[in-house]
Amino acid sequence: DVPAARVVVTYSVLGALVRDLVGDAADVVVVVPDGTDPHAYEPSAKDVEAITTADVVVANGLGLEEGLEDVLDAAEEAGTVVFRVADHVTVREMGHDDGHDHGSDDGHDHAAGDPHLWLSPATLAEAVPAMGDAIGAAIGADLSGAVAEVVEDLADLDARIAALVGALDACELVTGHDELGYFADRYGCEVVGTIIPSLGTTAEATAADLAELREVAAERRTAAIFTGLGTPPEVAARVAADVGVPLVELRTHAIGPAGTYESLLLDLARTIVDALDGA
Repeated sequence: DVPAARVVVTYSVLGALVRDLVGDAADVVVVVPDGTDPHAYEPSAKDVEAITTADVVVANGLGLEEGLEDVLDAAEEAGTVVFRVADHVTVREMGHDDGHDHGSDDGHDHAAGDPHLWLSPATLAEAVPAMGDAIGAAIGADLSGAVAEVVEDLADLDARIAALVGALDACELVTGHDELGYFADRYGCEVVGTIIPSLGTTAEATAADLAELREVAAERRTAAIFTGLGTPPEVAARVAADVGVPLVELRTHAIGPAGTYESLLLDLARTIVDALDGA
């Protein structure tokens, strides 16, 4: 038997989308275990082998997979096709007048733009045609029908989220790290503060950062503090207690039990709307 073509994807959210595209035309292998922070993941020898022997690798780009960057670069130099989603979408550029450190202390630079592009279905949809072409060429399959279907599904999902969030009088967000920019830009929300003032979770909040955040949250009468993977739970809980509002957990970086991109984004939107509705 001829072994199945293998598409390796760096993390689970992208993996769910790639599975929708590929169907049974290839095996899809995800490197970062679901529920593990892709910002902080360090690859094992098995992960390195999976990436270097793949027919094609799908990665996010923009420094999201900080620990995998050297492996991805080396694989690409050795001839492996690496498709970086960020190269095919309208990247959210980061201003330098918002007081946030958009790089991090460990040398990983997010200055090129916000890597959390999957948190807007419309942004992710921009990359799907090129992704389908790249994967199809690598595995010898015509994915054009699947591309059209996935793009249509993402447009429908985008409209459903817009309707949910559009019912709010206002959508002001305080989040764990600076992760909801694409979501906020797309659906008319505003990120007024973050616990970790960085696009990555490997940075740390200072006492001054947290004091400023408490002040902003009180001034804006923030209805909830949203937190998630990679934000120290005790720090998030302390901020919420100090401000006197609920702490609400968001799932943004992991696909979760339902296993679909659609369920992840709808759950995210509903959780935000429920927390802010009537506040």
